Amino acid sequence: MIVAALASMTLVFSLVAAVVTSAESAFTYLPRQDAEELLKGPRAQPIKKVLDAPVAHMHALRFWRVWFEMASAVAMAILFHDLLDNVWLAGLLATVVMAAVGFVLVGVSPRQLGRAHAPSIVHFTASLVSLLCAVLGPVPRWLVKLGSSVTPGAARQEAAFFTEEEFRELLSRANKADMIEDSEAELIHSVFELGDTMVRAVMVPRTDMVSIESGSSLDTAMLLFLRSGYSRIPVIGESSDDIVGILYLKDVVAELHGLNSQSRQRTVDSVCRGVRYVPESKPVDEFLKELQRESTHVAIVIDEYGGTAGLVTLEDLIEEIVGEIVDEYDSEGPELEELAEGEFRVSSRMGVEDLGELFGIDLDDDEVDTVGGLLAKTLGRVPIVGSEVLVEGILLTADRLEGRRNRVSHIIARRPIHNDTTHSSPVYKQEAAKTHERH
Repeated sequence: MIVAALASMTLVFSLVAAVVTSAESAFTYLPRQDAEELLKGPRAQPIKKVLDAPVAHMHALRFWRVWFEMASAVAMAILFHDLLDNVWLAGLLATVVMAAVGFVLVGVSPRQLGRAHAPSIVHFTASLVSLLCAVLGPVPRWLVKLGSSVTPGAARQEAAFFTEEEFRELLSRANKADMIEDSEAELIHSVFELGDTMVRAVMVPRTDMVSIESGSSLDTAMLLFLRSGYSRIPVIGESSDDIVGILYLKDVVAELHGLNSQSRQRTVDSVCRGVRYVPESKPVDEFLKELQRESTHVAIVIDEYGGTAGLVTLEDLIEEIVGEIVDEYDSEGPELEELAEGEFRVSSRMGVEDLGELFGIDLDDDEVDTVGGLLAKTLGRVPIVGSEVLVEGILLTADRLEGRRNRVSHIIARRPIHNDTTHSSPVYKQEAAKTHERH
């Protein structure tokens, strides 16, 4: 009778531990859209109660999981002791059996089940989770504080879920395991980096801004639109610090091709729209949300003294996530062009390994993937036209700048006259001297 009772206790405790583990996994991996659907259906109240305080409920679930695992192990040990009447042998057998049972029935299977069927398990276990948390009250929170006082570092309120650092690590592991593509991993990393990127890093500097003077005719503005390829241009007064408004191509076309015969006599001042200003220190992610909310595509960036620092567009912000966007007005040359024997003009986006294949060498770098990145890394500064470096016997020269941000778009790669890959060679010193002079 006692043996049957102990066996039943072991089984029940193990099953409850499995249910708690499955619920913990389900709530952790529950998609947001599924949670919103569950809140509209039956049993919405206990689900809402858990989702309103997820950290407290997750701590309670972890406590109960440990408790039920320990209780089942103790029941198993007592069962073997009654059967064998040997404390040491009973303890050893109970440890072996519960380790195997706990790993399969509590450790692996419930977690996979909860992750695969999160909405269903959340729906059926929400009331149980809420009850278990209410029974414990503040006990899990006290235990967390006690554990945090023993270990270095303060308790994190988000400890029940993934932190940004943990998510980045999981992303890197998935990328290395070829579970996701390099482009997908780079896209996700770019989203995380938006909060750390300031508007000043993505803006077009004031020296590169295409603008039109106040009082100019619409015909002059139309000619500037056609020559520059831009659809929005700032209208300036006495200087670049005096921005009168933003001129839109659609507004100019509507005026020039309207029914009003006096339209051609009007100036850009009567057509331009108001200016949207943004400080250069504003994070990109916050500013992107503001532009989306305001349906605005362009803004003037101001520095700490209120002067014009540059101009930023919605396209500039999106490029921080998806990479460079090339449209019909951006010159997109070939990635590879042979200029002479052993001399090539290559795109700055060409892969480092592809460049090595051109010269029959094994060229690889763990820190950068493109030729442009290799040039900047070896140079130690932002390259300009004429910047030169020698890498593994290949002389890289920045050839031209393109785009709104004046980035190096093409690089000339060739073998120098004396093929010496050591930094102490006369050729390297000569080319390094040229680079220093040009900067």
